[in-house]
Amino acid sequence: MKNNLENFIKVNKKEFDVIDPPADLWNKIEKQLDEDQKNQPKKERLIRLSWLFKIAAAFLIVMCAGLIIWQYQYNEATDLANIDPALAKQQMHYASLIEDKRMELKSIEKAEPQLYREFNSEIRKMDENYQKLKKDLPNSPNQEETVKAMIRNLQIQTQVLTQQLTIIQEINNSKKENDNETHSL
Repeated sequence: MKNNLENFIKVNKKEFDVIDPPADLWNKIEKQLDEDQKNQPKKERLIRLSWLFKIAAAFLIVMCAGLIIWQYQYNEATDLANIDPALAKQQMHYASLIEDKRMELKSIEKAEPQLYREFNSEIRKMDENYQKLKKDLPNSPNQEETVKAMIRNLQIQTQVLTQQLTIIQEINNSKKENDNETHSL
């Protein structure tokens, strides 16, 4: 077979020599190779960037999962029902009472602004103490005692608000009596 190929080439050598490749063939091949080499680093950069994006996406997913887990644990640690359901019910009861009494107290804001500011500042101080206890609850070594202190704070707020509303009632009654006496004369 080798001999047949050699014989064929020898016999047809003149025909092979007649067909010349185009003059700029090597230039075209060289340009194509240059372009391929230029595109190769771009592809490598794209591959590297895609890996960076994959790593960043994985990191973001892990961070989000960690935040969700942390938030869940924080909520569990601060949920009073998990610490003591009975204390949680008391807390809800007192918080509801305080909200109602604050609304009543707000009704005197226009008529007695100075008195309202004084009363409100006292309640605000107690509420700040309550919020501090609530913030410290997750890290407290004895959470039940902290919850009891929070409820005691709410009880005191309720008592103070009740006294303030009683004072307002007495002031209003006194004003009515003075008005009645003034109209009687």
